[in-house]
Amino acid sequence: MTTTGSGTPRPGLTISVYRVNAQTGARTPLKQYEAVPADGPPETDAYPPCTCSRCR
Repeated sequence: MTTTGSGTPRPGLTISVYRVNAQTGARTPLKQYEAVPADGPPETDAYPPCTCSRCR
């Protein structure tokens, strides 16, 4: 569970990366990430403007 600024617990998402042994099927954890829930929906679904030198 993660908490918001108000201290209200809400579920989070944990993403784990494993290496799997082909012979035994044993999983070895490599990395684990905790994805933090957004505070609200995005304001727009448009892509941000490109900042490359060609598009400026």
